Amino acid sequence: MNMDENNKTKMPFTIVPITNNDNQNVMNSIEKYFIRDEPLNASVELFKEKESIIKYKDFCSNYFNNGLSFMAVSENGEVMGVILNNIMCKDHQLDQYGDENFVSNSSFDDIEVLLYKIRQDVDLYGQYPNVDRIMELKLISVNEEYRGQGVCKALINKSKELALMLGYKMMYAECSSYFTAKAMERSGFQCIYSLSYSDYVDKYGKIVFNKVQPPHDCIKVQVLQL
Repeated sequence: MNMDENNKTKMPFTIVPITNNDNQNVMNSIEKYFIRDEPLNASVELFKEKESIIKYKDFCSNYFNNGLSFMAVSENGEVMGVILNNIMCKDHQLDQYGDENFVSNSSFDDIEVLLYKIRQDVDLYGQYPNVDRIMELKLISVNEEYRGQGVCKALINKSKELALMLGYKMMYAECSSYFTAKAMERSGFQCIYSLSYSDYVDKYGKIVFNKVQPPHDCIKVQVLQL
C-alpha cells in the first residue's frame, strides 16, 4: 500500500464506488502511480517486469467491482486516487505463498511472500479472537499531482463508513509506505506489527528489499477497531 504527500493547490473531488465503467481508468491510474511509486515495487523495479505487471493487474482487478472499493474523482471526471478494499474472514486463510514448495518467479511473488510472512507473524485472529469479519484496505494510491490534498484521508473515511454500515468490527492495512502509515495513524489506526526492510532476509540470509528509499524503512500492520 502506498501514498505520498505534497503541498499543492487543493482541487474539489468526490468519493464514489468503482463500477464496471471505471475499470480501465482505475487500472491506468494504478499502473501509472502505484505500480511505479509503491516503495517495494520501486525498490525491485517491478514496473520493468512484464510478468509482475500482469500479476499486479490481475490482483487489482479482483477488487474493482466487489462493492467495497472507491475512487476519488475530480470535477472533470479524472481519477485522482483509489482505494481497493476486501473482506477478510477467519475461515478464509489459505494462501499459495505459504506452501513450502512454492517457488517465486517474479518480484510480485517476492512481495506476496513477505506479506504472507507478516500475516503469520501477526496472527490477527489469535490477537483478536472475537473478530471474524474485517475490512482489509488492500491498496491506496493517490495520483502524484493530488497528494497532500486530503484524498487519502477521504478514501479511508469513506471505507470506514461502509465498514460500519456492514457491521464489521475492524479495519486492517499493511502499510509499506511511511506516508501511508502516517495517514492511517491520523485516521485513528494503531500499529500492531512492524518489520524493518533491512531485517527481512530470504532463506540464504540475503536482504530481499535492500533498495527501498528513505523515509520508507519498514512495513507496518495497522488496525482500527470499530
